[in-house]
Amino acid sequence: MFNLMHLGSGIKIDRIVRNDTGNRHVEFARRKPIEIAGVCTRIVSREDLMLAKLVWARDARSQLPMRDVRALLDEPLDRALMGEWAPKRGVGQMLEEIRQ
Repeated sequence: MFNLMHLGSGIKIDRIVRNDTGNRHVEFARRKPIEIAGVCTRIVSREDLMLAKLVWARDARSQLPMRDVRALLDEPLDRALMGEWAPKRGVGQMLEEIRQ
C-alpha cells in the first residue's frame, strides 16, 4: 500500500496492491470506475471499504476506523455482501455492534 497526496487540496488517495487473502479478488472485481480531474481510475466499493476498515479496527484496536464505518452505513448498502464477508473476515460481530 502507498499513498498519493495532493498538497494543494489535501486530498489523499490510498493505493493498494491486491494480494490473495480474504475477499481481495471479489473486492477488486467490485471496484467502481470514476474520473478525477480528467484521470480515469477505479475506487473500492463502500462495502469493501467498510470491511477493510473493520479489519483494521480489529487488528489495530483503534476507534478511528470504527468512526469511519459508522459514517459509511448510509443506504444504499449491499447487505447480502456485508452479511457474507464480515463473518468470513472475522468482523461480523463488530459490524452488528455498529449497526445498533
